[in-house]
Formats: sequence, structure tokens, C-alpha cells
Amino acid sequence: MKHRSALQTLILHPSSFILLAMLLFAHTASAQPATLFKDVRVFDGLTLLSQTNILVEGEKITQMGHDFAAPPGTDTIDGTGKTLLPGLIDAHAHVSGHALEDAIMAGVTTVLDMGSDTARQLPKDDASDADVFWAGRTIHMLVRGDAARPATPTSMTDTVDERLAHGSDYVNIDYLCGTASIIKRNLEATVAAAHTRGRLAVVHLHCDARVCIEAGVDGLIGDPAELDSSLMKLARARNVFVVPSLSSIYWKSGSSNAAFALDTNIIPYLPRASAQNLALRFSGDGAALSYPLAELSTKKLQQAHVHILAGTDAPNPGTAFGVSMHREMELLTNAGLTPVHALAAATGFVADAFHLRDRGHIHVGFRADLLLVSGDATTTITATRNIVAVWKRGHKLDRTAYLAKCAAERVAK
Repeated sequence: MKHRSALQTLILHPSSFILLAMLLFAHTASAQPATLFKDVRVFDGLTLLSQTNILVEGEKITQMGHDFAAPPGTDTIDGTGKTLLPGLIDAHAHVSGHALEDAIMAGVTTVLDMGSDTARQLPKDDASDADVFWAGRTIHMLVRGDAARPATPTSMTDTVDERLAHGSDYVNIDYLCGTASIIKRNLEATVAAAHTRGRLAVVHLHCDARVCIEAGVDGLIGDPAELDSSLMKLARARNVFVVPSLSSIYWKSGSSNAAFALDTNIIPYLPRASAQNLALRFSGDGAALSYPLAELSTKKLQQAHVHILAGTDAPNPGTAFGVSMHREMELLTNAGLTPVHALAAATGFVADAFHLRDRGHIHVGFRADLLLVSGDATTTITATRNIVAVWKRGHKLDRTAYLAKCAAERVAK
């Protein structure tokens, strides 16, 4: 009898097909050329590093510094005059439509959805869409409209379990204003249930911020003007983060982001619908917010050492998925944050706050979600708009078709 080769033996045993697939996948992954960013300015998610070299192999960052040799066949990118950043993370969005594609094309590699009544949104293509983490349906403290909500603390625990069973990564609470004891108990029960199950609880802030903080929420999303100095100190003491979403407040104050929509570095990433939404003016439906007060409160949050996270509230009017993160960072710097702090608010701070252990930082072992821009984004925040390239899991995105589509929509009648 002839001896079988190892491959023949593998093929003749059906139970070995899984192993064969794994070997083929490993070969494909290893065939992906390594990428070396040479002499590039690096913002690592928290701080600025002096010019250095970054090696990406497969999906991860494997080497940093100067004392290493890149493997043969490495794709070398000259980083002179450029800044390498972690992929941006939008800490406040409501995913719909082409949100995840629009986001990643503008350098936002991860989106945190903060409330949706639709089914869980997942990337249809891991290579061309941003990752999404999901709050699921917002949990209300009262019965409102045609959506029946639980009315006892026990059923709030059941509600948290229901959200997690449907795929929520954390819970989002809409704390309806009021001092009724049942509302406070429901809030406390919801937060406790989330924490017991190892999940974060965030609140869309409208009022009664002290009640929310004392209930143990992890983060507050909304107008920071709701927080006076004593509440800021309490938030700091309780390690509560705040997502001001200044882009949305700017629109709600009666101002317009139309000029931002005409930025030559932003236009290429704007499908027609996004451009129109971004340039919308406040309709006057409802009370306008005070943007100067929100800006001042954001500055005071910074001075109080409260962690500020960057989130856009897209796709609300005056915003657009992806590009509004660049506007949000600019507004944060206008409010008194340094460019480095604004970058951290859009990368490392978000990853740390939401326990995203594999992203938001440029460190050895982290996944290679990266954004390369021209200029020094650590001194001029608007440099983030001058995008050279975007990588997700070490794969460089081909943005050609997307940019061509946006261009065609701009000229179409």
C-alpha cells in the first residue's frame, strides 16, 4: 500500500476540514504584507510620542521604536510631516443607514450607538465598516407615549436582562425629570442591575443630574450646562464621564454647521444626504439651547478633571456620521481643551471608559485601527481632517469607490 501524504490524510478525514480551514486562513493572514510607519509623529491615545517607527503585522501592532528590523516585503510608509492616531471612536451616535461606512471613511473606526428601537446594527463587511457597540432600546423610567415601560424596580431588573439578551453591550437610560420616589428607585435598580451583570449604565441627561450621579451611573450624555460646579466635583469623585456632544448643541442653539460642510477636507466624505443634514438650520421647534453656556460648562468640566468624551449625536440635524467627529474635536478645543486632550477624548478616553481593551491606543499588542493625517494634529486639531489613509485591523481601506460616489452625488442634478 502506498503511503498517504499528510495532506491526503487530512483531506480523507472529514473531521479535519476545520483544521484545514484554519491552516488556510492562517496562511492568508500571514500573506498580508506588514506595514511600517517610518519616522512618524504618534499620538498614542493619551500622549504625544516623538517621531518613531510603528510596525503592523496582520491585525496588530507588533513593534514600536527604532531598534527593530521590519520583515522582508514590508510596505513602508514615510511618516514625515504626518501624525498617526488610533482610529477615532464616536461615543454618542444612533446608527442607521450607511452610518458605519460613512464613519470609517472619515477615520472613525468604532461607533458607540446610544439608543435605537431597531434591530442590532452589525457591520455587513468587517473590512469596510466601522465596528459598533450597542445600547439597544433606551430604558425609560416611566410609561411614556405608546411604549409601555416597567413601573417597579423589580421589573427594571428584568428590563436590563431583556436588553442584554437582545445584544446590548451597555444600557442607555432616559431619566425622565421628576422627584417621584418610584422614578429614583427605578433608576437605582436599573443601574444596579447593569453593574451586577458587568455592564455600564449611561444616562441621556435632561435634568436631575445629582440624582443620576448618586444612583451610580457611569456616564452622562447631553448638555453640560445641566451641571453646576458642585455636580462637577461629584462627577469627578464618582469617576463619571460626560459626553457633551457639542456638535448637536451647536445646531440646537440656532447656529449652523454649513461652513464646516464646505471645508475642502470634509467635502469629499459627504454623501448628498449627509451634506444637507449637516447644513440644516435650527427650525425653532422647541426651546433653543445656549451654546455659550454649554461651551463654558465644558471648559469647567475640564478644569474639574472630569473625563470628557467626544460624541456627535449623529444623525441628528447639524451632524453627519464620521465627519462630525472632526467638528466635535474642534469644538472641544474651542471650549478650552488642548488638541492633545481633544484627541484623547476621541480615542483613549473613550476606549478606557467603555472598557474596550483592544483599541483606542497605539501600543504593542493592540489592534491596528489607525488614522494617518497630514500635519501635526497635536497642535492643530483641524489637521485630523486632512486624511492620508485609514486602517482597520491592519487592512488599509480602499476609499476610492466611496469618494467617487460622494463626488458623483455632488454634481448630480
